[in-house]
Amino acid sequence: MMKEGGKLKVYILASGSKGNITYLKVGHIKVFIDAGISYQKMKKKMEAYGESIEDVKALFLTHEHHDHTMGLLMLLKKGNLKDLFMTQGTYESLSEEIKQLIPNLHIIKADYPFTYETLNMTPFMISHDAKEPVGYVISNQNKKIVHITDTGYIDQNYHDLLQDADLYILESNHNPAKLMASPRPFLLKKRILSEKGHLSNEDACWLMNRFVKKHAIWIVSHISEDCNSILDIEESIIKIFDDPTKIDIYYASQEGLPVIEL
Repeated sequence: MMKEGGKLKVYILASGSKGNITYLKVGHIKVFIDAGISYQKMKKKMEAYGESIEDVKALFLTHEHHDHTMGLLMLLKKGNLKDLFMTQGTYESLSEEIKQLIPNLHIIKADYPFTYETLNMTPFMISHDAKEPVGYVISNQNKKIVHITDTGYIDQNYHDLLQDADLYILESNHNPAKLMASPRPFLLKKRILSEKGHLSNEDACWLMNRFVKKHAIWIVSHISEDCNSILDIEESIIKIFDDPTKIDIYYASQEGLPVIEL
């Protein structure tokens, strides 16, 4: 359990198909989840929050796709990372240039909890067309965060693990009707709708209604820019939630999000 003082702070630097990166801070512990935007954008966004990219010592990857690893090479070259955590499948999917620059590699496995400093980390399997993707449950003695992007569904065996968090970073990617009516290629539509694609609004709301028992914050992430809207998401919330007042909602985008303190 966590001994470190201070509030757990969550910063969404970017979210969506053009890039994903989350910054978590509690006391002296400062980490990134994914690195899907350029190093220069990371640096500028951190500075806008009054934070320094040089203080980030650890990175947790969810999977190898470009919108989650775009800035990794330059972050390794110019940043101050000391520890990288990822699955074997994710590691094998990275370029040789990136592999050679990793200072301290930690291979993690779904369902095997570990600690970083005083953060308790539980990686778990998600369903996406990557080699070995994971989500994370991050906790300390007071708070619990669930981080899930890029998944077509969540196995029922994980529902107990994911319940009763204080904050969820969970994608609500698309409105299926808008997706099917879009000019996207049929194979892409099929991929997005599949179990290894992305959660629809109704799927995400069904899960959140199941996970949240009392009250929680939901940072809605990875929202499609052309096949979704805040109105579509809110219509699904009203339709599906037993009690919509049990969640406070924030919508993440490429522009980021104001810091949230727990």
